[in-house]
Amino acid sequence: MTRAVEELQQIPFSQLIGSPLKAAVEAQALAAQSTIEFIHKVGFKQPSGLGAADTDLVFSDVTNDADAGELRSVTFKYSKKDENGELKDFSLTVPFLAITPIPFIRIEEMTIDFNAKLTDSVERKTESSFKLDSTISGSYSAFWSPIKVEARVSATYNQKSGTTEKQQREYSMQIHVRAVQDELPAGLSRMLDMLEQAIQEQPT
Repeated sequence: MTRAVEELQQIPFSQLIGSPLKAAVEAQALAAQSTIEFIHKVGFKQPSGLGAADTDLVFSDVTNDADAGELRSVTFKYSKKDENGELKDFSLTVPFLAITPIPFIRIEEMTIDFNAKLTDSVERKTESSFKLDSTISGSYSAFWSPIKVEARVSATYNQKSGTTEKQQREYSMQIHVRAVQDELPAGLSRMLDMLEQAIQEQPT
């Protein structure tokens, strides 16, 4: 048990938990940057004389205010009856941002599951053996000779012991991230309301 605790103390939990959290924060920042680039490239006209790289440079310069330029709009032409009941052609001009869903992703939940399984097993084996050998022999030659008896006994005892240690380590880590389409910021929502008011219908 002590060895397992020591090994758990050597696991860099700060990196295991901090690295995914840092990645989530960076992903959130990239999502916000993607929203800004989407609004810029889809909703506004590219300034004349500037390439895509130059336009990105204007927005990446944090020392100056960004100049988005002129709104991009789409114009629809259709026919309908006017107030006098006569069929006439009309055109409707709508800003792109008013009809395009703006991606605004927010990481709502992040779950980090880390499982560590440490198994230590000690196996001890002891083998013992005992062997006893005995030999008794006797001889008799004449009545005046004593009886001779010879006995031999030998014993052998052997014992073998061994210890085997086994260690198993299993680590698993799962990261669950749930992202949702968040509500638009108040400033962006107000801007979209103003763009809706900019929708114009005119007779051609």
